[in-house]
Amino acid sequence: MTHKLLLITQDNSLAKDILALNENHSVKANIIRVRRLDNKGCLSEFSWTTKRKNKLIPTNEIFDIKKVVSIIPEKELNKVSTLPGEQSLVYISTGGNIRLLEKIATGGEGSIYKTMNPNFVAKVYKKDNNTCRTYKKIQLMISKNLECQGICFPKEIIYNKNKEFVGYLMPTARGKELQKSIFIKPLFIKNFPNWRKRDTVELCVTILNKIKYLHDRNIIMGDINPSNILVVSPTEIYFVDTDSYQIEDYPCPVGTINYTAPEIQRKHFATFLRTIGHENFAVATLLFMIMLPGKPPYSQQGGEDPVSNIINMDFSYAFKQNSNKRTPDGPWRYIWSHLTYDLKEAFYNTFREDGDKSAENKRLTVDEWLYIFEYYLNLLDSGKLGNQDKMSEELFPTRHKKNPNIQYVSCMLCKNEIDEKQCRNGICRSCLALGETYYCRECRKEIFYSNNDRYVKKSKKYEICVDCFSYGKQVHSNINCIECGAYFEITNNEWDYFSKKGLDVPKRCPNCREARKNSTYNYSINSSTSSNQNSNPPIRDLLQNKGSFCFITTAVCEYYGKPDDCEELTILRNYRDNWLSQQVDGKLIIAEYYNVAPLLVSLLYNSSKYEYYCELLWNIYIIPCIELIKNNKLEECKNLYKTMVQFLDNQLT
Repeated sequence: MTHKLLLITQDNSLAKDILALNENHSVKANIIRVRRLDNKGCLSEFSWTTKRKNKLIPTNEIFDIKKVVSIIPEKELNKVSTLPGEQSLVYISTGGNIRLLEKIATGGEGSIYKTMNPNFVAKVYKKDNNTCRTYKKIQLMISKNLECQGICFPKEIIYNKNKEFVGYLMPTARGKELQKSIFIKPLFIKNFPNWRKRDTVELCVTILNKIKYLHDRNIIMGDINPSNILVVSPTEIYFVDTDSYQIEDYPCPVGTINYTAPEIQRKHFATFLRTIGHENFAVATLLFMIMLPGKPPYSQQGGEDPVSNIINMDFSYAFKQNSNKRTPDGPWRYIWSHLTYDLKEAFYNTFREDGDKSAENKRLTVDEWLYIFEYYLNLLDSGKLGNQDKMSEELFPTRHKKNPNIQYVSCMLCKNEIDEKQCRNGICRSCLALGETYYCRECRKEIFYSNNDRYVKKSKKYEICVDCFSYGKQVHSNINCIECGAYFEITNNEWDYFSKKGLDVPKRCPNCREARKNSTYNYSINSSTSSNQNSNPPIRDLLQNKGSFCFITTAVCEYYGKPDDCEELTILRNYRDNWLSQQVDGKLIIAEYYNVAPLLVSLLYNSSKYEYYCELLWNIYIIPCIELIKNNKLEECKNLYKTMVQFLDNQLT
């Protein structure tokens, strides 16, 4: 935890164990370096993960290293009278001819055609891109007769019928563009549905071995463009557009911002020769964007433009205690967390301005990256990485790498494993921030009802927004009570309610209305108890059955001259006894109805609009309720009957 240690040993098993132990340390711990003594007595790294034989490279395959760009003018064009197209014959530099078939692609420089030989395709340059420098460069590339499965070098120069240079033949490639498959998550999953982390690590090893072949022969790719790398499987890939590679004094004339080293940003690529240090930056970027699919290393929250971020080497991903706190949102933090310590250290020191591998002449070589990725592959294949955290084997982990000192729980919504302290009521922060959007009943403004509101605050889902709620509580007007003379307030909610119902605004204050209601009720009970008149059924008789639920209907049936055992009353009583009373809220509804109905009936009998109300109640409410019961729409009947009571209460009190 305090010191940086180096173990020198010849014991392969011990070395493997110590290197594996590095992966078990917390991020605050120093890793232990392990080296062996080679046959010259020098310290060297262990490399048992993949046995690569260091074959001697024939001198006729190695290009010279030049420091000055070719004197051939960059834009000097070759004379081309006609360009061949589909079904044209083209002539090969070594003799013979071959027929072009259908065009399969067109780019900025030219077009690609199938040929009669399925093993080869032809690239035909546009006239504006057919330069003398390009011709000489292709001649030089072909002179070495390079052979590497998956690297589509020019094999033969082709000429038109007038023996004018028009392009070259190269091996046929296949697969999906790296840019349009692995670098875009939905397409990644669609094209390679069974891939896991091991496959992307092995893909990096395959790509690195191809680049090593080039570097060993002094070839610099220059434009490491993911659109020019085709993927079939983790072990089968193809490099295309190889004519742009830097060969001797012929520079790579193109470049892509993300893969261009800070020191050569904003330069014209055709005017200088790239160094191996420039190339190593591009290699590191390609590896980063494969491991964090499609995400450039300098993407960040609130950063500058991509070129400025690269020039400033403002790398956002955390290493140990170092971070600029601008790591992009999304899954990238999780993916970074699950990478091996060695790989995170290598990326950080390459891309961070003060990193010990960030300078042009200190960047990691292809061989050094191969060692890191082969060791990564060994950890995956041995199960050591999975034993620490199974999610480290996944392409897109959904949380940070597990810390052995943290208790994890499964989120009840997304089911992902989350630090228990990062959850509330069993739900992770990400899920709590989600929810549903609906519209305010009044103004149609959007209202967001989050999972935090639902599951943690347990607040109800309001029908109106905060603004409408506040507006409704505001005072619309002050009214002078006609009985006591006091002023009372009418809110906007109350005013809107009365307006929508077509009712007059109350003329009495709430206290006077309550007093009037109580006095009327007592008067009605007393007068009906002592009265000997038989013109209307006494309220006392209506109260004999406390759960009647039929006070109002009885009064209306009396108006129509119907007996107490008429069909309508019989159906409603049966509905009350056999269904409503059995509902969760049934007894409460009946009790509340019993409290208010006698007063309403008394007021109905004494109303000057008695006949009008009886006929309205019969046609609008009672008969429809009977029909709903007959059609077994019992819940709708309950709601309609409650509406009737409320209507009568609004009209008479």
